[in-house]
Amino acid sequence: MRWLKAAVVIMGIMIVAMLVTIVVTIFRRMMASKPAEAPVAVSAPLTPGAPLAADVTLPAGAVVKDVTGAEGRLVLHLVAPDGRESLMLLDPATGKVTLTIALHPAP
Repeated sequence: MRWLKAAVVIMGIMIVAMLVTIVVTIFRRMMASKPAEAPVAVSAPLTPGAPLAADVTLPAGAVVKDVTGAEGRLVLHLVAPDGRESLMLLDPATGKVTLTIALHPAP
C-alpha cells in the first residue's frame, strides 16, 4: 500500500513538471522575436558610362503591380488594362529591358 501512495505522488509530481515545461515553452516561443525577412538586394556595380537613371517604356496602359530583384536584375510585374499580366526583366547596370514574359492562365 505504501508503494502505491509513493507511485501516485511521484506520477502527480511528474505531470505537474511536464505541464510547467509545456507552458514555459509556449510562453518563450510566443515572446521570441521573429527574424525579419531579409530584403532582396539587387547589386550592380557602377561602371563608367552606366546610366544613373533609365527610361523604361511600358506597354500602353500597363501598371506596375510589383518590383522584385532576382539575380542582379529587376523584375517588374505588369498588369495591362485588359487584365493580362507580364514580367519585364531590367538590367540595372544598363537600364535596358533584357526579357519580357507574357503570363497566360492555364486553359
